[in-house]
Amino acid sequence: MLEPLAPLARALGRIRSTGAAGAAEDAETALGALVEVLRPVMGSSWPEVAWTSGRLTATGYPVELAWASRDAAIRWTCEVAGPETPEADRLALAARAAGVDVAPWEEVQRGRHLRYGAWLGERRSGGVRRSKVYLELPAGRLAPGPWLGASGDLAHDVGDVTWRMTGVNDDGSVELYARVADLSWDGLGAAARLVGDGGALQDLVGRLVHGPGRPRLGLSGPSGLSLVLSPSGAPAALTWFTIAKWVWPDDAAVSAAVLRSLGSVDAPAASCDLYRALSTGPDDGRWRHGMVGVGVDLAGGRWLQAGLRPT
Repeated sequence: MLEPLAPLARALGRIRSTGAAGAAEDAETALGALVEVLRPVMGSSWPEVAWTSGRLTATGYPVELAWASRDAAIRWTCEVAGPETPEADRLALAARAAGVDVAPWEEVQRGRHLRYGAWLGERRSGGVRRSKVYLELPAGRLAPGPWLGASGDLAHDVGDVTWRMTGVNDDGSVELYARVADLSWDGLGAAARLVGDGGALQDLVGRLVHGPGRPRLGLSGPSGLSLVLSPSGAPAALTWFTIAKWVWPDDAAVSAAVLRSLGSVDAPAASCDLYRALSTGPDDGRWRHGMVGVGVDLAGGRWLQAGLRPT
């Protein structure tokens, strides 16, 4: 196997070794899918930078694996082209690979300076594949559509919101990602009330960031919020997230915070094993965790999530 793929193969190998039902098959299928979608990176005309120039991870590696405590699905996000491909061309490439209609969003990128353009996301569990296109919002504005009402409510509740990215799912739902420069504790609760109990999200954030017994100490520094909307624009879920290195001193501290917080959510044993598989492995001295967060939804669900660079 191509040497740059070795970290990915090792991470998926650790998932196979958990012994969870379906883990071996899902990991093998995910590896095959990633090898296929990464062919433009493997065949890049700039091989000296192809595996270190992406915007997804701390090292520029073109794949990030993701985890959510609510299930043991294998999730990943990746680049869809080599570094020589203009960022403006990547939305169409990601949409084609995902089978997702992004036409309503094309105009928000046209003629704008882009940092990454778009990424492809996928989730696999029990042989079922779900796809997603992550597209950059370079001007911080949303495309016209049914999502404008709820997004306006979110901005009203929390204040200084900058829209950074949209995730367009294969079922027609969308996820809007915002950066909030100074999210207040009350603002966090107000945002979560769009999908139910604001106190539940506050409690989870406090436990993750500050630990048990001190769940309401509040926030410091920038935060991220993502709002999932149905195809009709109805709010379905809200996530608070942060970049790991903004909050914790190192990866070990992030892992400790995540593991101690698992008791606050309904996490199947297979999901806990999956997180351990993703967060272990060779230590190369660089950040492995990217985004770390917690989410709540209309059905009363609550979960932890993280993005991790394969090693």
